[in-house]
Amino acid sequence: MTRRNPPASPAQHVHGPDCSHDHAHDPAPIGAHLHGPDCDHDHDHDHGGETYVRTEPKIQRNDPCPCGSGKKYKKCHDPNG
Repeated sequence: MTRRNPPASPAQHVHGPDCSHDHAHDPAPIGAHLHGPDCDHDHDHDHGGETYVRTEPKIQRNDPCPCGSGKKYKKCHDPNG
């Protein structure tokens, strides 16, 4: 059987009717846990940590930039802008 697309990495692989690789030899990323019918992992464990609560409202992209330039945040100091 020939593949139409190159194989995806284990984290991106989606199993379906055209899946042709051997899952027993498909390594999971280090530290990853895939849940399934053979999962023997304790699911009742505590993920720890406290919920983060902001002291001030989050700056939205269209809000004025807090630096005082008069520009929108997205055009001034937004790291994604």
